[in-house]
Amino acid sequence: MTDRDRTATGLEFLYVDAEPPPAPVADAPDLTGKRVDSAAAARERLTDGGIDCVVSEYDLPETDGIDLLASVRAERPDLPFVIFTDSGSETVASDALGAGATDYLPKSAGGEELCERIRRAAGASEPGLPGDRLRELTNAFPDVAFVLDEAGRYLEVLSGPGTAELKTYEPESLVGRYVHDAFADETADRFVDHIRATLERGDVQTVEYQIETDDGERWFEGRVAPLAEPVDGRRAVVWVARDVTDRRANERELAIRNDQLGTLTRINDLINRILQSLVESASREEIERSVCEGLANSEFYQFAWVAGPWVKDERTTPSVVVGADRDAVDRLVAATSARPESENAFSQVVSDGESVVIADAADADRLSERERECMRELGMVSAVLVPLSYGNTNHGVLGISGACTDTFGDRELTALETLGEVVAFAINAVKNRNLMLSDTAVELEFRLPDSNSVFGVLPAALDCRCRLEGFVPAAEDRLLEYVAVEGASASAVRDRLRDAASVAESRVVTDDDDGCLLEIVHESSPVEHLVNAGTVVTSASADSGGVRVRTEAPHDLDVRSVVEELRRSYPDAELVSKRETNRPVNTAREFRRTLTEELTEKQRSALRAAYFAGYYDYPRGSTAEEVADSLGVSSPTLHQHLRAAQRKLVETFLD
Repeated sequence: MTDRDRTATGLEFLYVDAEPPPAPVADAPDLTGKRVDSAAAARERLTDGGIDCVVSEYDLPETDGIDLLASVRAERPDLPFVIFTDSGSETVASDALGAGATDYLPKSAGGEELCERIRRAAGASEPGLPGDRLRELTNAFPDVAFVLDEAGRYLEVLSGPGTAELKTYEPESLVGRYVHDAFADETADRFVDHIRATLERGDVQTVEYQIETDDGERWFEGRVAPLAEPVDGRRAVVWVARDVTDRRANERELAIRNDQLGTLTRINDLINRILQSLVESASREEIERSVCEGLANSEFYQFAWVAGPWVKDERTTPSVVVGADRDAVDRLVAATSARPESENAFSQVVSDGESVVIADAADADRLSERERECMRELGMVSAVLVPLSYGNTNHGVLGISGACTDTFGDRELTALETLGEVVAFAINAVKNRNLMLSDTAVELEFRLPDSNSVFGVLPAALDCRCRLEGFVPAAEDRLLEYVAVEGASASAVRDRLRDAASVAESRVVTDDDDGCLLEIVHESSPVEHLVNAGTVVTSASADSGGVRVRTEAPHDLDVRSVVEELRRSYPDAELVSKRETNRPVNTAREFRRTLTEELTEKQRSALRAAYFAGYYDYPRGSTAEEVADSLGVSSPTLHQHLRAAQRKLVETFLD
């Protein structure tokens, strides 16, 4: 059929899709369409002849439009074939072009554009390179395409609308030249080998490469497909080049993050194992050694050490070193300890509770030359100092040497700081346990002339006396203090506490004519500071002469650090006495004997009957009424006996 015949009778096209063609195509007076919904139906219809053009969706049942195109080309190599699809991409476009498609159009282009493409495809019968159609095809995807023969000669350079800045050469300067004219011999040889491999295999091949562009070094992915027909008698390929620099950067960043996440997971596993090992530690030395050995023997760190808290004007000495020469670590710690407080890393860790990270020992500005020299001697490239802090008390510093620069990222540092908190908690627990079990302790007595706590404020304002009855740790690191006031009314105490800056919360527990019992949560108090310093406060009292606090500390506790801790908030605090004291050890038999002497017969009977009858179980095995009936007393009488017995039991235990 000639072009004139086609114009007179209309073009017959076969539309292969589950959906009907767009309205502009279906209504075009010069186009007559036949629709089928599968590749098999299309092949059967084509055997009848009379079709001037095939328009096919890419996604077809049991196959795709490229497979249909290949089968059509085997029987009808000159039949125009247009891929019209919703599944468009540069991959589909390059595959279609390589398989011999006449045109490619995404469905988003619309029906009017498809009409023009059908007319143009059916009317284009000239032999040779279909340059115009190839140029229009490349406008469907934002990549650069090259047509090259098997010797690496550029036959055509085709650019999409968004690729001007990606081209390394102007098209006019490339056409007719060879890849060896544009690239170094090694790169050009690789490209020619890839072209020939594509022609030999007969399908699409992919290659990634880096080249210099006007925007610097860029990475490209080349999808190379063989052309169905020779060009000027030589086999040829279409090479679609996509800039994948950003994608590679994203992939590299993702790989780095995945590697970091994997490392962080292994570090967290290591820290969990170290924490589990602390459960069986019976002393501070065992705790410190378990931590240092766990860190130093891992794949992540060179060595680790622990030292006690830095005290102003005193040298800090490591107590445990694992994985490095102790003398060399001593010299490094001495170099840091010798620096002024404002430049001393230990001071920042202890005073501010902040970790100090040396990401690169060679370039860190905060290091002195002596410190840098000591780190070189130890082969250190990075390091971190982590505070061993529990509550407001610092128990020392954990030093770790990294295996490479920039070892300690934010997440890893958070994990190590959590380790430091738990280690400090374990040290504090061991100290308290050892103090409770020891029959001797160091008793310290402090005097605070002008305390701004309740102990000092109330006597100065109301000419009364205050005495600490006891304290209880509560949530959020709070300390509930129970203070007895003598010589002032509850109303006067309430009025004074309302304006006391040191009091966060307070309530009157009991009230009598000449005093009251207070429950207080302080913003800051000497009792709280001494408890946080690792001591056990045994008494605290205040009158117009000031505040006196007695506390007991284990023998291995650094008294200087306790004094420094208290003086941070109370600069005038004085240590007025320090002496060793005997602490009576009560056996279980002595405890029971004391309790038996305190309880009356009726109180013992009520307590035992309630216990054995399940009154204290949950859920209760017996009610108070049932226990009272068993004893032959009234329910109020039983409750009276139980409350008295329980109070004596608790008093005996706490005292």
